[in-house]
Amino acid sequence: MNPEERRDMPDGAIQVDSVTKRFGDVTALNEVSFTVDPGELFFLLGPSGCGKTTMLRILAGLETPDSGTVSFDGTDVATLSPYQRGAPMVFQNYALWPHLNVRDNIGFGLVERRLPRREIHARVDDILARVGLEGYGLRLPGQLSGGQQQRVVLARALVVNPSIVLLDEPLSNLDAKLRADMRAEIGRLHRETDIAFVYVTHDQVESLSLADRMAVISSGKLVGIGTPSELYHRPPNRFCADFLGRANLLPATVNAVDGDIIRIQTPFGDWRACSAPGQTWSVGESVLGMIRPESVTPGAATEGANSFSAVAENVQLAGATLEIELRQGETRCHATILSRYAPPVAAGQSHDWHVSADNTVVIKESGEPVQA
Repeated sequence: MNPEERRDMPDGAIQVDSVTKRFGDVTALNEVSFTVDPGELFFLLGPSGCGKTTMLRILAGLETPDSGTVSFDGTDVATLSPYQRGAPMVFQNYALWPHLNVRDNIGFGLVERRLPRREIHARVDDILARVGLEGYGLRLPGQLSGGQQQRVVLARALVVNPSIVLLDEPLSNLDAKLRADMRAEIGRLHRETDIAFVYVTHDQVESLSLADRMAVISSGKLVGIGTPSELYHRPPNRFCADFLGRANLLPATVNAVDGDIIRIQTPFGDWRACSAPGQTWSVGESVLGMIRPESVTPGAATEGANSFSAVAENVQLAGATLEIELRQGETRCHATILSRYAPPVAAGQSHDWHVSADNTVVIKESGEPVQA
C-alpha cells in the first residue's frame, strides 16, 4: 500500500491529539497532534532536546502526558502498560541480554507470551533469515559487531508480529558506512511488512531517505508535517527550511499575489515564487525567499525563471559537485552544481545564474517556528 492510499484511510494506526508534557518548568511537548497511518514509516525529526524522544516514550507507555490523548487503532492506550500496547521499542543502546545468545534474545518476547516451543523456533529461524543473521543464532551479543547487534534488536521487535514498532535513534552508535547499510536494511524490512514504524532521529539524511512522512519538532512544538519532498522543497517556515538542508534565505517583500504565484521583491530583483500549501500572503508583507543551492543554475535565465548576476567568490570541488559562494553587493548565496557537467566558473568573476519560480519558495520572515 502506497502512502497516498494510506492517507485516505479514516483511522490511523496511531492518533496523537494535543499531547503536552512538562518536566518541572520545562515544557517538553506543547499541544502536539499527528496521525500515523497503518503500515507507514513515520519519522519524528528535530534537534537534540526538542521533545521527539519524549513523544516516543509516551507512545511506548514509558512516560505519561500531562494532557492530551494517544490512541492505537482507535483505542485510548492511557491505561495500558508498555507490554499491553504491543508496540516494541528499538533502543539506540541495543539493550540486549548479554548472557543470552542471539536466538534467546530474539525469542524472549515469544517465551513471555508462552507460545509453543516449536512456533518460537520457527519464528526465530524466519526472522534470522530476514535480517541476514543465519548462522549467528548461538553467538552472544558481545561476539557481534554493532551492525549485527542492531539487526538482533530489530529482529526481536519484529518477531512478535506487532502492528507498531518504535525506533529511538537506532543508528546513532554506528559508523557512517554501517549507518548507510542499516538505513537500507530498515527500509527493506519495512517494505516487507504492514507494520507502522515510528522512527526518532536528528539525522536529516535518515529521514529524507527513508520516511513516508515526517513530523518536524522544535522546542516541543510540531512545526511541520508532510512527505520528505514536501518539507524539503516547500517548507512551511524558516525552521524547516534551515533544519532539512542548506537554504539560501533572501530578504524580500510581497509585491503581488496571483493565485499560486507570489511576486516578491528581492535583492536580486522582482522575482516569481511559490509557497507551501495553506499559506496566505499580503502585499507589502516582509518575507523570505528560499532557494536550495542545487536549484541555482548557471547561465542566462530561461523564460519565466528568476535571474541574477553574481561574483563567484569561492569555488570548491567536493567530488561530484562544485560548491560555489556567490555575492552580489551585500547579498550572498550558495550554489551546488554537478562538477562533471559544470560550465567553467572562475572565482573572482561575475557569472549569470537563474532559479525557476517553482524552486523559489516564500516563507515567513520570523525565525520562530510556528504551530503546523
